[in-house]
Amino acid sequence: MARLRVNKTQMTEICESIAEGISLTRICNQSKHLPSWRTVLRHVQENEEAYGLYRQARVLQCEVMRDQIIDLVEAPLPNDPKLAMAEVQRRRLEADHKDKHIRQMQSSGLRDKPEDKGAAQGQITLSWQNGTVETVT
Repeated sequence: MARLRVNKTQMTEICESIAEGISLTRICNQSKHLPSWRTVLRHVQENEEAYGLYRQARVLQCEVMRDQIIDLVEAPLPNDPKLAMAEVQRRRLEADHKDKHIRQMQSSGLRDKPEDKGAAQGQITLSWQNGTVETVT
């Protein structure tokens, strides 16, 4: 068994902070009593229980990011039209980045279970000009 690099209390604290929307690097760099982010990631790779906690924290972090996107979109814009346009572009870039991150990190939904996503079912029928018909299920 691999040597324990991060204790359970530290891992719980880290995962709670991640779930609140704080990045792992910020959590570890700003704390004197937590290990480095590299150590945490190595621990997550080597320990199944730590991986489960970390994965769940990342899924929850995506929910926080969804709320942040809503807040970003609903925030008032500056009165100056030029500043407003620049702010719209900045917000769009930030929202797009967060949305992409969410789709990658939370591809199976909030519960992180593929069966919750619901695979599309049905048939697709393709018909060619020469009369050939192919059905894909």
